[in-house]
Amino acid sequence: MHQEVRRFLNRRRFLTGVSLAVCSFGLTLGCSSTTEVSSVVDEAKAPAAEVPKVRIGFQTGDINNITMVAYNEGYFEQVGLDVELSPYSSGGAMVPALAAGEVDITWFFPFPSLTAYATGIDIEVVLLDHAPLTAERLIASEVIADLPSLKGKTIGVTIGTSGHHSLLAALDQAGLAQNDVSLVNLKPSEMAAAYSAGKIDAAWTWEPAAGKLNELGGQDIATAKSIGAYAVALWAARKEFAEANPDVMRKFMEAWELAQKDYLADPKSGQQWEAERLNLTSEEFGAMVDRQGSTVVLMADQLSDDWLGTPGQPESTNLYKAYEQYAVFLVEQGRLDSAPTDLAPLINSAYVADYLESK
Repeated sequence: MHQEVRRFLNRRRFLTGVSLAVCSFGLTLGCSSTTEVSSVVDEAKAPAAEVPKVRIGFQTGDINNITMVAYNEGYFEQVGLDVELSPYSSGGAMVPALAAGEVDITWFFPFPSLTAYATGIDIEVVLLDHAPLTAERLIASEVIADLPSLKGKTIGVTIGTSGHHSLLAALDQAGLAQNDVSLVNLKPSEMAAAYSAGKIDAAWTWEPAAGKLNELGGQDIATAKSIGAYAVALWAARKEFAEANPDVMRKFMEAWELAQKDYLADPKSGQQWEAERLNLTSEEFGAMVDRQGSTVVLMADQLSDDWLGTPGQPESTNLYKAYEQYAVFLVEQGRLDSAPTDLAPLINSAYVADYLESK
């Protein structure tokens, strides 16, 4: 609704501006020929250089504040981008859409991006959003006081995801193996019901499902941060699209930085869009964001080895090292037939570098 109103107002301002311009020229050029005035009007009507529609896919099962600020506050429009936003229920659901060329740029997480790349989809990670350090966590009933107490217990987890990978790391820290517990493969949305019914003793999941488990009395036993896991939300683009549209990529980076600054200047205001999408009050949503423990990756920090790294040198980054671990895990779990022989093309910080140099 807000977007429709804004587009209407923008169109009205444009048409009013053209009318005033024509009237102004008519008064100024009162003694000019009709042909000259027609020429002026034709120039005013001339369309701007066309920018291709950017089809953006995003994962709805997580918190995506800055994207929603960029879209709803008009920053994509401000930089001249025509954006079509499409929601997907999970990161995995976007992999077929990428393969079919139905989206150009996607917001999701490392696991689905690695799966897409490993299955032959030519994508590259071009920008990082935020690191949700405590959004993913292990939540257990009161009888489980610590990680060693998980032995013999039943744990809900979404098999083959970063949550599964982190859970195994947590068990390893406690001296436990996967066969020391019983794992139940559940979607995040199914975990609260399973916990409430006593079908699971604990669960490793992320917000908003994690918050629902807390509301049911579950206690946090471990987090992605406590076990040293690498957690980050990211933007990936189809390589064909990015290479063919460098100006679009530069504009995308500009809109993102504008939205990022807007959000960080007033997070509560910026959170209204996601709160509305999730049908939560501002207080409920704000508490969820606090539980995420997120670190926003500033544009100026993107090229550090903590994040995307220097263009052409992805191997030195923590993101690259995390991808190496994830690839081994996905092969072990039967989610991939084999690990990619070269992960370097998956990370491309050149578009961020190009934007920063253009400022």
